[in-house]
Amino acid sequence: MIREFFYLQKSDRKVILTLLVVMVVALSVIFLTGEENSETNALTPTDTTVIKSGYDKQRKPRTSDIRTRVVYRDRPYYSSDSRASSHRASESRDSSVFRYPVKIRETEYVVLNSADTTVLQTVPGIGPYYARQIVRYGERLGGYVSVNQLDEIEDFPLESKKYFVIKDSTPRKLNVNRLTLNELKRHPYINFYQARAITDYRRLHGPIRSLDELRLSKDFSSEAISRLSPYVEY
Repeated sequence: MIREFFYLQKSDRKVILTLLVVMVVALSVIFLTGEENSETNALTPTDTTVIKSGYDKQRKPRTSDIRTRVVYRDRPYYSSDSRASSHRASESRDSSVFRYPVKIRETEYVVLNSADTTVLQTVPGIGPYYARQIVRYGERLGGYVSVNQLDEIEDFPLESKKYFVIKDSTPRKLNVNRLTLNELKRHPYINFYQARAITDYRRLHGPIRSLDELRLSKDFSSEAISRLSPYVEY
């Protein structure tokens, strides 16, 4: 048969060869396609599930998923202990908030020498600053003997004086015959020159029996002697 093939005309041989090539190609395609279909059909349901699962893991995350992860990443985690401590801190802040004291009425008054800074702030026109100034100046004096002594505090609100009273004033006394110059001049009513006049008088004339003995000194006016008298002993 092969020998007869070579006896054919050249054109016939080309046609036969072309047909053979086409048949071979067609058979190859059919064979390969059938093999792929058989492999696909051979997959079990479990394999299909695995493939789907693998696809889900590799799929591109949705925008909503990314937003959720970002929110939870930035949101602080609070344990029960931290929430309790936060509540305590909030209560502490609330308790530390300054509350203005209730002011007294015009018919009420405050005893000047016994009031502390908290009580003093209940007086209209008196805040923390003037309350401290009243207490400090009273300590330097040895106690107030007159409400008018509040005028000696710088820029004191005069309209607040009517709310103060003096009761049973017993000021702390200065022994002018024993105190040194430095000790004497610590009192608001005795300056350096007045303290020196006292010590000089004691050195020259002996113990002082009355402040009137100092009237001859240029450093002691009648007004100075008058306001110092309640604070002096001999």
